[in-house]
Amino acid sequence: MSGTTESDKGTLATRQPSAKEDKMIQDILCNYQLKPTEQTYSHYTEDAVFHDPVSIARGKESIQSQFNGMPRLFAKSITEHWAVLEASTPNELKLNLTQRYIFKSPIPFKTEGAEKTINSKLTFRLNEQGQIREHIEEWFHEGNATSDDGFMGQVQEFRKKADAKLVEATVSSDPKKVDS
Repeated sequence: MSGTTESDKGTLATRQPSAKEDKMIQDILCNYQLKPTEQTYSHYTEDAVFHDPVSIARGKESIQSQFNGMPRLFAKSITEHWAVLEASTPNELKLNLTQRYIFKSPIPFKTEGAEKTINSKLTFRLNEQGQIREHIEEWFHEGNATSDDGFMGQVQEFRKKADAKLVEATVSSDPKKVDS
């Protein structure tokens, strides 16, 4: 299996974030930690795209719905580690992120269920104003399937776009209405 393992997280070349980068990163991590706000979404352009192994969300409101829907699945989401990758450029900020997700329990009177820790590479492609125009999350640092990958890639891309539309249709983009 390729990709980055938990033991690799300390061996990737990293650098310190600038003050501006750190502010954006801390805000974005709030989305992952089930604490979205208007501020955490202020870093995205209106036509931004979010692509991970689960969905392809097009537009800021759709991205907001994706993150706002996370508390429906997870009791907790804990950032265990993050670092700016040295390969980052002024127009493309790359992070190594280790996030622990604790699912809500299906068992009555039990709030927490199974856990899953995922190490991801996050890539934020920025516009000239420093806003995110593309947010790519690659679990275990493995690329996301796209239509460029042939038939199965086309199927995966269609499914991810449909998943994002379903979430968008059922979850408010307003962070004040996030279910917990």
